[in-house]
Amino acid sequence: MRWGVGECLVKFADDYSFEPWLAESWSVADDDLTWTFILREGIKFSNGEDMTPSKVVDSIKKVYKDSDPKNGGTGNLQSFFTYSSLSADDEANTVTIVTTEPTPDLPGCMAYPWMMITNVDQNRNLAIEGPIGTGPYVIESMTTDVDIKLVKNEYYWDGVVPFETVSIMKVEEPSTRSMSLQDGSTDMAMSISAADRQTLGNLGDYNISEVSGSRVGYAHVNLEGLLENDNLRNAVVMAIDEKTIADITTNGSYSYGYAVVPSILDFGYDNLTFKNSFDAEKAAKLLDDAGIVDTNGDGIREIDGENIVLDYKVTASRQMNTIAEAQVTQLTNIGIKANVSITETQADVLMNGDFDLAASNEVTTPTGDPAKFLNHWYSKSDTNYISYNNAEYDEIYEKLITEFDLGKRKEYIVQLQQMILDDSVALVYGYYNYNICSTSAIEGAYCPTSDFYWVTKDIKPAK
Repeated sequence: MRWGVGECLVKFADDYSFEPWLAESWSVADDDLTWTFILREGIKFSNGEDMTPSKVVDSIKKVYKDSDPKNGGTGNLQSFFTYSSLSADDEANTVTIVTTEPTPDLPGCMAYPWMMITNVDQNRNLAIEGPIGTGPYVIESMTTDVDIKLVKNEYYWDGVVPFETVSIMKVEEPSTRSMSLQDGSTDMAMSISAADRQTLGNLGDYNISEVSGSRVGYAHVNLEGLLENDNLRNAVVMAIDEKTIADITTNGSYSYGYAVVPSILDFGYDNLTFKNSFDAEKAAKLLDDAGIVDTNGDGIREIDGENIVLDYKVTASRQMNTIAEAQVTQLTNIGIKANVSITETQADVLMNGDFDLAASNEVTTPTGDPAKFLNHWYSKSDTNYISYNNAEYDEIYEKLITEFDLGKRKEYIVQLQQMILDDSVALVYGYYNYNICSTSAIEGAYCPTSDFYWVTKDIKPAK
């Protein structure tokens, strides 16, 4: 979908509200389970076949079958929503989804890239040929993780396709991506470093589009272990200067923020209070007053006669490792030791609870709403990796997941975020900044909040 090959029934606006895309409208019945999507007329797939409700149903069923754990899938879609029935009315041009339980964010679920509508062809080798979609471009050839060749979709439904061909190249190093813009070998590049963006800005012939999106950088704080101690946990959060880490350590790759839901999203950031904001002296005093002190003069505080040594697990990412090391240095300043260890994947670490702190970088609103992300702190959730158990949190979360009124949902989300802050059960260092940089040869390239729409019909040769 990022390459303009496919589209969904619904699209995210930059404020994460829902916009019609392949569906022109939708509604939910009084039972809060039955959703009807009215499709746009006259849309064809890139192979010239009509996009009918029956084909839309086939597309949704296929992706659900492929993601089903019973078939070796990840189960990710099933965690978004499950349906008891899925039907098409080709004459009325509608698709009806009956969910197994109330799903207030179903339109957002239908906007997530996995729900991209494709013309299902069981004989097609998707790894080589790519899907048959409805977007402005079609995959001509694809080399996994290296490059993709796109051509114009002759059947595109939504206006003029501006380019006959588009080439997508994977380049690991940000500095190399920046140089490719400067030497004219590319027209657009993603995720250019702050220093290189400044260079491009000084050159003056480039468009730089940047946004702080919905992805949060944080560490899970395990309550089974040393950090079960409230005073120690509060002091750890208070001892770390996350603003300096976001601004300086990451060179502006993150925007500082203290809540688990990014401040750019309309979910009450300005209504929150942060009692454990950075104050190293206050953190040290908190530990002193609690009797968590260094009794043998080795520079490390102790609990129950044992040195405090936290186990900090981080994925094999240079930036995340750098962030963790900076945090560890700041903890050392108040007499807390932490060891950073690199893992190939955090999944097993999180599931096994084998950590005191575990780094994460996660999209908070995959369906335009943070409810599914906030289940990390719901005691009955399979993704509550830190053993957090707060009866008040659980009560409000259970109200949230069945509430359709947007105003009440926002109230609940604010309350849940405040409890996470007050209980120091997430170590947040900021919100990831996306950027797209382009040359003066093209216009219309910009960085969307959702990070799902990069190559679009609106990017065209400059006049």
